[in-house]
Amino acid sequence: MGEKNVRRIHRRGALAFSAACAASALLAASGCGQRSTPASSAASAASSASTTPEAAAPPAPGSIAITQDDIDWFRRSTAEWIPCESGAPAIVPPDLSLEQFGDALDGGGSTASPVFDRFVKVTAAFFLHASFAPGHYGFLPPFARRDAFDVSAEHIRLLQHANWRTFMIDCKRPYGDFTHYQIDMADILGLKVTKDAKGYAQIGADAEKRMDALHADMLYALQAYIRFARLGPGRYVVPERGLSQTVGRPLCRPVSATRIAMYQRALGAAGPHPDSRRTAALNEAAAALFALD
Repeated sequence: MGEKNVRRIHRRGALAFSAACAASALLAASGCGQRSTPASSAASAASSASTTPEAAAPPAPGSIAITQDDIDWFRRSTAEWIPCESGAPAIVPPDLSLEQFGDALDGGGSTASPVFDRFVKVTAAFFLHASFAPGHYGFLPPFARRDAFDVSAEHIRLLQHANWRTFMIDCKRPYGDFTHYQIDMADILGLKVTKDAKGYAQIGADAEKRMDALHADMLYALQAYIRFARLGPGRYVVPERGLSQTVGRPLCRPVSATRIAMYQRALGAAGPHPDSRRTAALNEAAAALFALD
């Protein structure tokens, strides 16, 4: 390439560069050019965006707050054996004796009322939303002279299907309607039930003895539930106090979202004003909430 051509290219490049500089200057002067945001301004904008509060979502209908303090408090409850009729275990709230708990159930004892109200709320949340599985559970401190207890699938099934009355298993009819609760237990567990010559249900002496031992062990299974059923802090849908007392039972697995939605629809349809029709509708909805799938 000749020297003349080289000079011509350099001259064109210089002219193009000068034109570009002029255009940039013109854009900058007119405010049409792109400008980078200073780092301090960008940080300030990001900080402002991150600190802008978002509107809190309203609580779900029928839900209550369960705190870690509530959970720790529930863990201090004890399983106690109620020695009437067939006998059965009950959950007794912390800070109450068995006698005080009985008074609270009867509607007496004004000093026990706040404790009882809290107990109903927290226990209902556990019964509906906690998980509890078979396993080896250690008791520290020991419970009823035992350091540990092995919860079986049979214990879980009996906890789920027992006749619960205000967080205690019915000591007269623990598992059903039979006079001999061992027959009800066998039916729940899928054991063979036959009839004798008079038409009475029977399971045999060996099976009956095993059911007796299993029933006695429910005290330890319930204590293991109190100490180890898994539930974290949060908001949980639970029925109103009276409904939880009458139909509550430990599901041992979280209630399904479908059942929660059904209960919330019933709650909305029932309205806020108490009357017999509302009570009946919510009682039916609560029973469905605690029903076993």
